[in-house]
Amino acid sequence: MSTQDRLISATRQVHIYFGLPVMILGVIGGVFNIIIFTTLKTFRETTCAFYLTAVSVVNIIQLLIALFVRVLSEGFSTDIRRTSWVCKIQIYMAVWCFLVSMTYVCLATIDQFLSMSHYRRLSNLRFARRCIFIAGIFWGLYSTCSLIYWDAPLGICMIINSNFAMYATRFQYPILYGVLPLTTMTTFSLLAFYNARTLISRQINIIRLSRDRQLTAMTL
Repeated sequence: MSTQDRLISATRQVHIYFGLPVMILGVIGGVFNIIIFTTLKTFRETTCAFYLTAVSVVNIIQLLIALFVRVLSEGFSTDIRRTSWVCKIQIYMAVWCFLVSMTYVCLATIDQFLSMSHYRRLSNLRFARRCIFIAGIFWGLYSTCSLIYWDAPLGICMIINSNFAMYATRFQYPILYGVLPLTTMTTFSLLAFYNARTLISRQINIIRLSRDRQLTAMTL
């Protein structure tokens, strides 16, 4: 067996024995998160839990569509991603789910900061529903670029436009996928923790404060 064949075989094994468990456990974990956030009164009344519920739903969709297609293609050597429309839809859903999930987590951290600050009035379910809807639509429109600039002309799902490839390499992957969400989450999580410590010193609503600290830790 040549080195190339060994690498291909190793890739398949990784997708089968790592990708499948990640998908299964991820879906189970997401379902449990949804149950906890929607049934426990402690969390059900908070907007942060509402955001995290939305994150769990989006992550389940990503696992069942984007990751499942990849496991089928790479792990079981099917030709499914070599089909143009499958390639486009799989990439579209992967991009949309990732960006929406990151945005919702960022909104959850911002909400935790707001809930423990003088801007608490902005932390409400009505505002959260609007943010979730707008973010979903916005990233849905943004992700249409994947339908245009991704294809499988040679049986390989890839970017077919050099300008978009440069944009994705220099902005989408490093900034939208990394720097921007991480900076936002870290900044507002630290601010929320700081506000929590300040409220502790004032002995304000210990039960609510304990719940908010738990949600802040989960979000971070």
